[in-house]
Amino acid sequence: MIPTELQPDQTPQLWDDHVLVYQEVFEPFSLGFAKTAVDRLKLDQGARILDVGCGSGGVALALAQSGHLVTAIDAAPRMIERLVERSVRAEVTVHAEVMDGQALTYESGSFDAGLSVFGVILFPDAKRSLAELNRVVRPGGRIAVVTWTDPPRYELAARLRTAISTVRPEQPPAPLPAQLRYREEADFKELFRQAGLAKVEVEKVESLLVAPSARWLAERIAFAPGMAAMTAGLGSDLPAIMAIFVDDLELSQGRGEVQLSGVAFVGHATVG
Repeated sequence: MIPTELQPDQTPQLWDDHVLVYQEVFEPFSLGFAKTAVDRLKLDQGARILDVGCGSGGVALALAQSGHLVTAIDAAPRMIERLVERSVRAEVTVHAEVMDGQALTYESGSFDAGLSVFGVILFPDAKRSLAELNRVVRPGGRIAVVTWTDPPRYELAARLRTAISTVRPEQPPAPLPAQLRYREEADFKELFRQAGLAKVEVEKVESLLVAPSARWLAERIAFAPGMAAMTAGLGSDLPAIMAIFVDDLELSQGRGEVQLSGVAFVGHATVG
């Protein structure tokens, strides 16, 4: 069922306010999952690749630097602007466009491979988006999609929940984020099946969010619209909650670099 009310992370214009901090905090974390997804595409040199929901462009840039022909789309205009800036600085070519991933404007079979790292799974109509990706990749081409799984092992969120419950023990559980809709393997496989992709393979991958310090991370905790909305909702309790978050993380990992793990599914299939 397509939600009638979008969550903050599903609202493209809200991402425009988080471009640089997202790139700084979250992009390196997501690249750990993206590496496995790219490996599963089994790319030939100079492959034509579409990156859907490219964000600030880390994956697209890495693919272009490897010699591939990369097209990257995102519905947030400033994300695309940032990707263009970075591609010019890196002296690589990425064809970047502002576009709705649920309604791709490309001809069928235009690409050798399709990729989406935490993109497709955020769209209101994820099935339509994955079906569109299936349409624009040629028969025999490969598609890889990354989604969250095993929420208790997303250490950043788990530590935040602990800090919040310490200050607000009666706080009700937050609504399920849209990006957790496919946290069960059976549901993720069904998404592929509904999009016309048979024989999907799914594997769990772990990555690390690395920050210079717990305090550095706390100062940048609103790196995405959903995180910003969550912290804003804490009101005057936010300083106390973040102090607990920092103290607990420093107690376990010290005052220098900290590492927080997370687990995602990488689903990949061949276009029939």
